[in-house]
Amino acid sequence: MSDHQEDTSRPITKHRDGAVEVAIWRRETDNGPVYNTERSRSYRDQDGNWQNTSVIPERDLLKAARLDQKAYESIQQMRDQERAKYVEQQTGRQRARDQGRER
Repeated sequence: MSDHQEDTSRPITKHRDGAVEVAIWRRETDNGPVYNTERSRSYRDQDGNWQNTSVIPERDLLKAARLDQKAYESIQQMRDQERAKYVEQQTGRQRARDQGRER
């Protein structure tokens, strides 16, 4: 897939602590990528089947907050990488223009 054709049916990364998870989703827009997060908690229902919910009980709030912080840091790292890639592309284009003028 190219940079602008990502699999949006899956999160790009997840952070988990026990039953609590934060997933990071990336969506490409005309103004660049947008990142969203989704917080969930796994549990077993009365029949013993695994389920997911967005409800976070009091006992898991600190885990959720720590995972939110990790997600924030991951997104900032991805943005830093995107900026570096953009600067590298712009520098390469400028070098190519400069070399064209020298000939």
